[in-house]
Amino acid sequence: MTARSFRLQCSRKVTLVKLKFLPAVVANISAALSEILLMASAAWLIASAALHPPLSALSVGITLVRTAGISRAALRYADRFFSHKIIFALLDDLREDIFRRTAKIFPLKSGRTHEGELLHALTISADLLKDFLPRVILPFVTAALVTLLLTGFLFAPLKIFALTLPAIFLLTVILSTLLDAKTADDSLYREKLLDFTDGRDELKIFGTAPAIQSLDDAARSFGAQSLRLTTRQINFDTAIKLFVAAGFFFMLLKLGAAVDKIALTVWALIFLATLELFAQIPSSIRTWKKIRAVNLPDEKISPAQVSSTSHAVEMRNVNFGYASEKILRDVNLTVKRGEMLAIVGESGAGKTTLLYLLTKLFAADSGSVATNGQVSASTFANYIFSASIRANFKIYCGDVSDEKISDALKLCGLDGFDVDSEVGFDGAKLSGGERNRLQIALAVATEPDVLILDEPTAGLDKSRAESLVAALVDDCRKKNRTLIVITHDSNYFSELGRFELVP
Repeated sequence: MTARSFRLQCSRKVTLVKLKFLPAVVANISAALSEILLMASAAWLIASAALHPPLSALSVGITLVRTAGISRAALRYADRFFSHKIIFALLDDLREDIFRRTAKIFPLKSGRTHEGELLHALTISADLLKDFLPRVILPFVTAALVTLLLTGFLFAPLKIFALTLPAIFLLTVILSTLLDAKTADDSLYREKLLDFTDGRDELKIFGTAPAIQSLDDAARSFGAQSLRLTTRQINFDTAIKLFVAAGFFFMLLKLGAAVDKIALTVWALIFLATLELFAQIPSSIRTWKKIRAVNLPDEKISPAQVSSTSHAVEMRNVNFGYASEKILRDVNLTVKRGEMLAIVGESGAGKTTLLYLLTKLFAADSGSVATNGQVSASTFANYIFSASIRANFKIYCGDVSDEKISDALKLCGLDGFDVDSEVGFDGAKLSGGERNRLQIALAVATEPDVLILDEPTAGLDKSRAESLVAALVDDCRKKNRTLIVITHDSNYFSELGRFELVP
C-alpha cells in the first residue's frame, strides 16, 4: 500500500467516525440548549410573575417553559438513543479488532502470564475507547459551543467583559490538561494475585498464611495509593467548580449594573446550567489522556515468515531467544518428504521452541525456516475446548466427517469413546494420557503433510505408548507423511532418524 492510499484510507475512516458521531453530538447540544432555555424561561416567568402582571402577559413565558421542558425530555432521550447505539456499534467493532490483533500477536515470548497482562490491557483499552464519545466528545463539544453562543448574547450588555466566559472555559481546559491524571498502579497486586492463583494447590500443602499476608500487603498498598489519587482528583474538581462559580459571579456583578432584575435572574439560572457543563471538562480531559495513553506492550513478536521448500522442512542458520537468553544457535535441519525424525535433547535445549518456529507461532531472530505443505502439531499443553469430542474436531478441523473422526480416534486408541460426550474445561474429564492422545487425534484428522508431535507418549504406560507409536509410524508410512517427534525418551522411536539439540 502506498503512503498516499494509506492516507486516503485513514481520511475515509476519520470521516466515517465523524459521521457516526454527528447525530449524538447534535442531540446532546440541542438537549443542553433546551435545558438552558428551560432555565431561562422559567427564571423570566417567575421573576415577571412577582410583578403581578395580567396572565396574558405571561402566556409567552408559560409556552416557552412547556415547549422547552418537552423538547428537553425528547432531546435527552434522543441523545441517549443515538449515543448508546453508536457506542455499542463501535464497541462491537473494537472488540472484533482487538481479538484479531490479539490472535496475530500471541503467543508472546514472555509466556502466558504476560499474555494475561496483555488481555487485561486490551480489556481496559476497550472500556476506555468506548467512552470516547459520551465522556470526551459530547461534554467538551457541548461546553465549547454553548460558551460561544452565550458569549455572543453577552456582548450587548457586557461588551469586552463578555470574553470572561470563553476565558473561564479555556482556563478550565488548560488547568485540567496540566494536572497529571495518574491512576493507581495495580501491577504488583495483580502479579501477587496471579502467583497465588497459579500456586494454589501447592499452597494448600505448605500453608496459605504467608502468601495471603503478601497478597494483603499488596492490596493495602494499592488501595492506599488509589485513595490518595482519588482524593486529589476530587479536590481538583472542587477547586475547578469554585473557580468557575467565581467567574460566573463576577459576570453577574457586571450584569447587575447593565440589565434589569428580571434579566439578571434569567442570566443567573443560565449560568447555573452552564456551570454543570463546565464541571464535566476535567473528567473529559482525564478520559482523553487515558485514551491517548492506551498502548500495547512492546513484547509482541514479528509475524513469522515461513517460506516454501522442496523438502518437507528446512531450517538454515536459525537463531532464536527469549529476551536476552538464546535458546537456538545456528540450527540447520533438513527433513525430506515422508521422512520420520526424532528430535531429542536435554530440557531447555529448545525442542518445543523448534515446534513453535515450524508452526509459525514464533519468528526466528535470524536465519530461515521453510516448510512444504500443511503442518499440524500436537503438544502436551494444547488446549481442549470444554465441549464434546465431536465439537473439538469441528473447531480444529473444520467440516470434518464422522468417518475421519472415527479413524483418527481409532488410530490413537480412543475408538471406544463417545464422540458426543463432554470433556470438561480443558479436557478435565480425561486422564493425562487420554487428553494427550485426543490432541494427537485432532492433529492427525487435519490430514497434514507434516505431523509434529511433542512428547506423544507422555502420560502413557509402556504398552499403550508402544501401540500408539507403532500405529502412528505405520499410518505416516502408508500416507508418505513426514513425522517429526519431539521427545525426551527416544527408546520408543529407535527406528526413526535422530536429530539432537544441544543447549
